[in-house]
Amino acid sequence: MVNMPAHGYEKPSMLSPATRSFEVRLEPLPDLDLLRLRWEELESRSRCSVFLSWIWIGTWLAMICPRKTARLASVYLNKRLVGLGIVTARRRFFGLGPTHLRLHQVGDRVLDSLTIEFNGLLSETGLESETLVAFVDHLNRHERHWLTLFLPGIEVDRIPLEQLRAPNLRLRMFKRPTPYIDLTGLREDHGLYLSSVLGRNTRARVRRTARKLGERWGELKIDVAGTPEERLAYFDGLVALHQAHWTAEAGEQGAFADPRVVAFHRQLITVSEPGHGAQLLRFEAGGHVVGYLYHLVSRGVVCFYQAGIDYPRIGDCGSPGLLLLTEAVQNAIQEGHRRYELMAGDMDYKRVLAMAEGRMAWLSVDRLGLRTRLMDTLRGRRHGTVPA
Repeated sequence: MVNMPAHGYEKPSMLSPATRSFEVRLEPLPDLDLLRLRWEELESRSRCSVFLSWIWIGTWLAMICPRKTARLASVYLNKRLVGLGIVTARRRFFGLGPTHLRLHQVGDRVLDSLTIEFNGLLSETGLESETLVAFVDHLNRHERHWLTLFLPGIEVDRIPLEQLRAPNLRLRMFKRPTPYIDLTGLREDHGLYLSSVLGRNTRARVRRTARKLGERWGELKIDVAGTPEERLAYFDGLVALHQAHWTAEAGEQGAFADPRVVAFHRQLITVSEPGHGAQLLRFEAGGHVVGYLYHLVSRGVVCFYQAGIDYPRIGDCGSPGLLLLTEAVQNAIQEGHRRYELMAGDMDYKRVLAMAEGRMAWLSVDRLGLRTRLMDTLRGRRHGTVPA
């Protein structure tokens, strides 16, 4: 990616005229300590998710993102910083192919399996859509060597599709549901998740699992790790159970097969704070570990990220995954959180546990021309994406 100077919007915009009052800069990454100050100051003026907080982004920059391929995008409105994002560039075919840009991803299948969601530019509250339009418009008019811009894991309601359209751009989108539970509403209505939300069959499965578990091992107990050392110990236990299940039972690698991914999470857990960042829960029955849950928590929102369950020991008790998630939701209600996100996906367990759902999109912005037609021919139709 070529280093670009700051550009105003003195030229006619190919996108929405609303972008003309913004100034966008695309520059090399500064020192991370300096960037942290800028990021956290803007974060304090935003309503961003945990995935756009410095705890996540700073760890990603330090542990995952190659600095030589990354640039800092800054968006200004009347000289006030209102948007920040990290753009990476990668060329396929051993560096000989076209350049693809990504927002908060690196273009490596394993490393991007960290799966950023609730993504976008870190933006001042109320300017999320406008900063995104200004950012894409800048790339379209001033960065001439990229073919596709990938914008992964952005809430559909925050994507201003009509403003992003331009004669020389093609928008493609893959959508997934984002099931969630309204904890505030539950708290106001007696605060009982199991009996208030779950359907009859799901309630029966959860209660039957709890009863069998209690008869065999003892009453289920939940502990939330309180220190970095406890969080790391719980994480190590979760990884061991998670990997054992996915490699032995499912014949797959599991989410923590790559040591770089494990190192990222250990660092994220280390820098997290109570109520902001990684939260690890341990479930025990009669002194035996039943499993662990890994949450990402920020601004009253709890995101279910991963789990490790001792299926060989307690799998025949019924539905231990449903039981642990039900207990985790109830714990989140008691802790005063406002929302429990089950994250993107349409798996059965998410549908039966959720109260409602949003929509999340993985958006691709292609520059039209000969190179795009050639790439379309080489890769064929991209599964799951449709014109936006």
